[in-house]
Amino acid sequence: MPCPRPPLFDPVLPDDLVSETLARSPARAAVFIRRGMACPDCDMASFMTLREAAKVYDVPLELLLEELGEL
Repeated sequence: MPCPRPPLFDPVLPDDLVSETLARSPARAAVFIRRGMACPDCDMASFMTLREAAKVYDVPLELLLEELGEL
């Protein structure tokens, strides 16, 4: 029998859309802003993954995921 997820478990994965990540936790916008990423106000947020955004802004993906996962 698989282990159930803890109720507050909200992983941030590389292929999550930026818009969905922000919708789940609006406080995560601060991470993008702090890193100089225009993602919270970008029209592409509904189509761009976190992996793609990190690449466009030359931000290490693992670091971005770690910071977003803390909120």
